[in-house]
Amino acid sequence: MNRYAIRRNNRDKIVGILNYDEKTKKYTIEVPENVTPKEAPFMMSLLLKKGVRIMDSDLSMRWVQSRIIPSSRQNIGEILRANGMRSYDEHKLLLKNEGRSCQDEFYIERM
Repeated sequence: MNRYAIRRNNRDKIVGILNYDEKTKKYTIEVPENVTPKEAPFMMSLLLKKGVRIMDSDLSMRWVQSRIIPSSRQNIGEILRANGMRSYDEHKLLLKNEGRSCQDEFYIERM
């Protein structure tokens, strides 16, 4: 099991923990008790408002997919080659850009 801290730029606080099971290739996300909806990424903040602190594999995968280039991208082969990849792999793409998105200031780092 690989674990990654979800953080916001210029802040030390961990706002979530992304877990990745290499065998099943599934993710889960846990949000610590001390994190408020205002501090969390948008998708997580909506769930926190409902009292949900653990995201199942489907919701966690949606969060991951929102942070990487989709496999349906028109020039995906060129993008993969530029990143030294032979095939599409969500996890490798996530790690290559540290889970960063142009939509917010959050990123991941290995724990």
